[in-house]
Amino acid sequence: MKNNIFIIFYHKILPKWGFDVAYKTFDFEMKILKKFFNVITLDDVCEYISNDKLPDKPSVVITFDDGYVDNFIYAYPILKKYKLKATIFPITSRINKEGTVRPTLEDYWNNKVSFDELYKPKTMAQANYEFLKTGKSEDFLTVEELNKMKDVFDIQGHAHVHAKVFYEDKIIDFYDGKNGHWSNIYAYGKSNDFSDLDEPKIGYPLFPDKNNLSVKRGFLKEEVKNFIKNLDKNFFKQKNWKEVLRKELEKNFSSFLNFETQEEREERLKKELETSKKELESITGQKIRHLSYPFGHYDDTLVNITKNYFDCAYTVEKDIVKKGQNVYLIPRIAIAKDFTSFLTKIIQYSLK
Repeated sequence: MKNNIFIIFYHKILPKWGFDVAYKTFDFEMKILKKFFNVITLDDVCEYISNDKLPDKPSVVITFDDGYVDNFIYAYPILKKYKLKATIFPITSRINKEGTVRPTLEDYWNNKVSFDELYKPKTMAQANYEFLKTGKSEDFLTVEELNKMKDVFDIQGHAHVHAKVFYEDKIIDFYDGKNGHWSNIYAYGKSNDFSDLDEPKIGYPLFPDKNNLSVKRGFLKEEVKNFIKNLDKNFFKQKNWKEVLRKELEKNFSSFLNFETQEEREERLKKELETSKKELESITGQKIRHLSYPFGHYDDTLVNITKNYFDCAYTVEKDIVKKGQNVYLIPRIAIAKDFTSFLTKIIQYSLK
């Protein structure tokens, strides 16, 4: 193995095999990392880059995105067991402000609770949609749980909104009740916070979308929404209703989205990065130096504004950390739910 540095990231750790990594799989993965790698921190990574050096042993950083409570319940005790450090990037809007601390795997090991009493995680889509719909989801960490993990987890920034928005005035499909993304309820809204959301209606056009920070945001025009809402319900019983609707919209409208200006976008980015960083520093009592770009999306504008608030930033581009690495475009590697994929990636990036 070469003395490479690479950063891996997880989202959720589950009580059993399912839609993401099971805790027993995660335990075995951490055992492998403990035995064969030097597990370092993001601060270490930035220091290596700034000094244009590489470590004397293959090195890995363990990170988690979004701030799901299962990171506390299932991942935290395992990391503590192996004396490993990790980083968590919680979305500030999702952090639950009450002081609740839920039982963990460690409580189960110590016979304080049964395994069935441990929290059963929702999917990422369910958790994030629940938050957008109701303003809260129990699937995310509380302030006290987040702070309780500081002996293992370094807490860093993942912004505040964390939702996709439309950025190109090109219809790619129509919402039919089964497609779209969980953040469409935000994308169809009128506000840049969560005060004015709009549940997708059958027939709403879908456009190319990306993380709200990485694009100039487009808002679906009210006249387009009203045109669709006024269609007879029988219209959507046609087999080819999407094709017919596309032609009708193209006939009646020259464009479908209203876009913010570049100045409005830059002001929005500055406000979100600055306020989310300050809020996280207030919650944790620690300096926030690192930003994980939501969904891994970025552009030159976001990178340049990020430089005013953070020392390093991270993408989801699959690569090792190289000498001369741009500290605002540091790559990270997603870990799949099965151990075979984990092992394949670990070997691949150790030898790259």
